[in-house]
Amino acid sequence: MYICENCHVKIRGNKASCPLCGGELSGAPEDPAFPVLPQRKYTSRMVFKSALFAFCALFVVMGTIRYLLGPQAAWTSAVMLWAPLGLAGLIITMAYRYNVLKLISAEVYIAMVLNLLIDIATGRHGWSVAWVIPALFLSLVITVFIVAKAMRLRIGEYLMYLITAEVLSFFQVIFIIRDSNPHPWFAVIVMASMLLFVLAEFIFLFQDFRNATEKTLHL
Repeated sequence: MYICENCHVKIRGNKASCPLCGGELSGAPEDPAFPVLPQRKYTSRMVFKSALFAFCALFVVMGTIRYLLGPQAAWTSAVMLWAPLGLAGLIITMAYRYNVLKLISAEVYIAMVLNLLIDIATGRHGWSVAWVIPALFLSLVITVFIVAKAMRLRIGEYLMYLITAEVLSFFQVIFIIRDSNPHPWFAVIVMASMLLFVLAEFIFLFQDFRNATEKTLHL
């Protein structure tokens, strides 16, 4: 720490002269209160710009290949279908990287949309709505519960993620009504399980259930 011989005061920081009298200082500067952190080489904005450029370049390359090869390059359509969802997954990962439950939920919903689009693009066989989407809903609820317990979160911190997945799972009835699901029994079992989960949460965790829904719906 610097000391001014004229004012007999101690001077913090790295000063060239005494701020009171302008005289010379003796001693040595002390370490700064806040350490200087090195700047990150790769920022979130740079990663996003790089991913966006790669996305645009991929579309240009795939479009060129499709034009040059014609029907022989039908696989390019699948690549161009995956690319936007891949970019969306990256954006969500960057946005929610500090919220594990929100990240897991968003990634699972993107996987549902991706599988549904692939199923539609490959002939509407119905495997996505019959098996993949119901399995993803069930896996999401189980995963959120296990991760929340492992992180020792309070019920109110993860209950809304469970409720959201459980409520969204009921939309599977649309595929059943429209006869888009060739094997609806698995989806029906999953929706029945979700209904039991919702009833259990409403009955046994009513106050937490109410707080979670009011906070989300701003009631």
